[in-house]
Amino acid sequence: MVLGALGGVAFIPKVANHVGYALPGEKGLPYRVHYNGRDYRSDVTCAGARWCEDDRTPEQRVRPYCTSRAGLDRARGSSGTRLVKVDDVFALFGPSHPVFTAGALPAGETVTTVIVEASADCYLTYTLMGGP
Repeated sequence: MVLGALGGVAFIPKVANHVGYALPGEKGLPYRVHYNGRDYRSDVTCAGARWCEDDRTPEQRVRPYCTSRAGLDRARGSSGTRLVKVDDVFALFGPSHPVFTAGALPAGETVTTVIVEASADCYLTYTLMGGP
């Protein structure tokens, strides 16, 4: 009984967003992920939480959920942006989602953005929360 209740709580978007793991499904990534001792935020996803959809501006609502690899290259002004896998976002009942940085970084440097692969050719950019 207790295990069933705990299992059910794990599927609540509020818990997934707080802890930073992905829920099953197409838009199951949380709004916050943790990498290298820092938190990063995306304004296009929230593990399906209703508050996220309700709080979006009209401009945010028309933005696509994710960006293709070609779109990442265009946004960065280059072709063939080198993505370096640095971590994973744990997912319940499915494969983890790789976390990337754009290119290699010197040791000890804090990155301002990380890129999470939601699915094949579907990437979300997360930006650093807080100060340096």
